[in-house]
Amino acid sequence: MVASARLDRQAIARRFFERWGASNGELMASFEDTLAVDCRWEQRPMLVVSSRAQAIRFLKLSRVAIGLATVDVELLHVAGVGPVVLTERVDHLLRKDGTRIASAPVAGVLEFDADGRIAAWREHFNAVGFAGQVAKHIVRRGVHVAR
Repeated sequence: MVASARLDRQAIARRFFERWGASNGELMASFEDTLAVDCRWEQRPMLVVSSRAQAIRFLKLSRVAIGLATVDVELLHVAGVGPVVLTERVDHLLRKDGTRIASAPVAGVLEFDADGRIAAWREHFNAVGFAGQVAKHIVRRGVHVAR
């Protein structure tokens, strides 16, 4: 991102989520381009990472563990004031063949730095419901988890 006289942080947020989808296939690139190097990403109540590198590592692990290829995001609402953008969305996690792994309603808060990068990102969703969907998908696909 390049600093400009007037950053449209809502537009940056929309583009960030749009790039995750199957039609774009730019999930990893969107994280590289949009997250600040020291971005703190909180997926409450599950995961907290404290850098862009850790966030990308989490995505790579998700590819291996559950076959995640893309995330189609339904942006329901986007609002912002100053450096903060609020989102309400539904994330649909998809495998490469387009089958759905899980869907989750998510409320998120993005805090941008002066360069238009996401410096802090907090998300809230029903982790139990999400984990149950992922587990059912894994069982249906015949994937076995070692003990």
